[in-house]
Amino acid sequence: MSKVIDIEDRLKLEQKKKAKVDKAKKLEAVRKTIQCTRCLARCAKCSVQFETQEMYQRFKGPYRLCTSCQAEYEEFVRLRGTGEQSPFYWHNKEWLRVWQTWVDYQQAMKDYGESPEFIELVREVEWDR
Repeated sequence: MSKVIDIEDRLKLEQKKKAKVDKAKKLEAVRKTIQCTRCLARCAKCSVQFETQEMYQRFKGPYRLCTSCQAEYEEFVRLRGTGEQSPFYWHNKEWLRVWQTWVDYQQAMKDYGESPEFIELVREVEWDR
């Protein structure tokens, strides 16, 4: 009979280990989505780290961008709105597509972060603390 109890204890221990791994995966998913993709210390486009004084500035537009990326973003918005040609030869249709794809990705990440399922995951992780 003692061997049956040992097996049950072992199964319970394995279930606890699996639950810990599952919780770690959930925490990592939340951390990556919230912390990494919305990091206040880095440019949202190129990931360059901001200087301390830059981290607390207000940013123009919906994204926290470094000076260089902000200028490119503003040019992208201007060109997309007016349909004009850029004075810079490298601002070609592929450049526009890269920026549009990045903006679409940012919107998709925002939509995911606001989805009921992701919010449920965040609540579940917070409650398990």
